[in-house]
This record gives sequence, C-alpha cells and structure tokens, in this order.
Amino acid sequence: MSKQVKGVSYMNQKEQNEHSKDFNLRSKLIGIVSITFIAAIALAVIFGGFFFGMKGLFSILGITYASNQTLALFILACFAVGLIIDPLTKIISIILAKSLSLKKTALFAFILYFISNLITICFADYFMQSIYIPDVLLVVISAFMAFIELAFDNQPNRETA
Repeated sequence: MSKQVKGVSYMNQKEQNEHSKDFNLRSKLIGIVSITFIAAIALAVIFGGFFFGMKGLFSILGITYASNQTLALFILACFAVGLIIDPLTKIISIILAKSLSLKKTALFAFILYFISNLITICFADYFMQSIYIPDVLLVVISAFMAFIELAFDNQPNRETA
C-alpha cells in the first residue's frame, strides 16, 4: 500500500522490491531480445554474402541448380559438412606439423585448405541431386576457396626476426 503525503506517493519496501524485480526482469528480457536480434541480423548478413557469392560463382562457371532454395540448402549442407571437416583438418595440420617437423608454409596450408574444401563440396554435391557440379569445377572451386582462405589466414606464415 502506498502512502501519499502532499500529493507525493511513497511505496513501502515490499512494493519497491516488486517494482525493481519487474524492472530487472524487463531489462533482462530486453537485453536478451536485443542480443538475439543482433545475432540474427549478423547471421543473415553472413549467409546472404555466401548465398550471393555462390550464386555469382555458379553463374560465372555455368553451374546449374533447380532453384534458390536448392542453392540455400547446398550452402547449409556445406556449412554442416564443414563443421565436421574443419576441426579434423586442424587436427591433421597440428599432427603433421609436429610429427613431420613441417613448417606451416603457404603451400602446406593451401594443400590442407584445398583438400578440406574439396571434401566438403563433394559431400554436399553428392547429397544434393538438384545441383550438378562437374568434377573439373569441383577442383576449380576448391582451389579458389583455398586461395581465399589462405589470403585471409590470420596466422603469420613467415618467421620474423
């Protein structure tokens, strides 16, 4: 119950606690919804970049697909297979670098990226019946993607003095 003194309302301690709980809950809910919304926008932008990039690449290379939904499923399949292949590639890279005393050169990194991209695209292409990618183009796309990964690799490939 509130007291009123000269037109000013005063809340007792219980009412203040309930009000602050509502405010904290509302603030937390707004924060969660905001972060979720921002993450959804970021994922949409990333997926859109991949979608239009693949659409352009397929158009340039003359690869045919049934519909935009098929292309979107192909990209999602590549992401799903990549979630499995990329950690395995990282583990193989570490094992080869330590056991064979190989330095991570640009050629070594390119070969690993190329093989992992080739496996990823081949798996996705195998399960997608509505997209046909000739074997030659599988190699070209894998090499192109390996060059891109190598260009954006954040680890230095040379030792500095």
